[in-house]
Amino acid sequence: MHSPLQQLTQEFSLLKLRVYIQFQQDTVLPAFKGSMLHGWFGHALKQADEQAFFICYGEHDNQQPKPYIITPNADHKTDWHQHEVFDFEITLFGSAIELVDSLFIALKIGERMGFGKNRTPFSVLSVSSVLPTNQQTGIHTYTLFDAISMQLDSSRELSINHEIALQLITPLRMKHQGRIVKSNVPPLEFFLRQIQRRLILLSRFWVVDDSLLLEQVNQQLPLLGGFKSTAHCYFEDWQRYSLKEQKNLPFGGLKGQFSFCGEITESLPLLLIGEQLHIGGKTTFGLGKYKLIQ
Repeated sequence: MHSPLQQLTQEFSLLKLRVYIQFQQDTVLPAFKGSMLHGWFGHALKQADEQAFFICYGEHDNQQPKPYIITPNADHKTDWHQHEVFDFEITLFGSAIELVDSLFIALKIGERMGFGKNRTPFSVLSVSSVLPTNQQTGIHTYTLFDAISMQLDSSRELSINHEIALQLITPLRMKHQGRIVKSNVPPLEFFLRQIQRRLILLSRFWVVDDSLLLEQVNQQLPLLGGFKSTAHCYFEDWQRYSLKEQKNLPFGGLKGQFSFCGEITESLPLLLIGEQLHIGGKTTFGLGKYKLIQ
């Protein structure tokens, strides 16, 4: 990993919290719970801290990404029973980590509000920090460099022909040539450019406003040799109900797995960064989460 990208990842802090809750009665929840969690947390945060709400949910410059992700777990079941435990993650980027106290107040307010249309009551069992190597009680931040350096070190011994796969955990909602990708996976170069763009925008607004450093990172696209790509993907067509729009809105994206094999080792830093930041549209709802397999 070249020095400008290394410097930026060392300065880019994250706080990833996993919240465990227990339902106090039977309930029915949507299959994909990202929209529900996003709306619920927004209402709770507004009551907890108006400034924090504006930072996370307010309208800003149209190039300014939101500094957080709310990610539901992978359980898509809709019927939940009393005493069952559900978990989700809230990730804060850069200076937004300073909002953590307001986040905890919002969790207590949200506990009283309940989940879903039926405002199902629940209790918060625990909140822990998810780190690159383990999960710990309390508030613990890490950097992008922490998250990717060990995996990069282990990759240095690999041969020039490298094989990697991306398993899409939540729908990947991405536009290519002006259209939502529903079948053919975009080229790896396009994918890498999207990760790079998200990293730079998040960094500019929430981490470090260093134009020279960010321009250096922007100029460092990975050098790729020959490689082959395969895709085993499908389009998962979610809908979400928008209270603001008073109608269902498209919320789907690619699911499945795609892989690349060949001279692609230089792509690993950005692919590992994308694993932490999510990519594509609707990331604040948890979309664009993937697992890198190598």
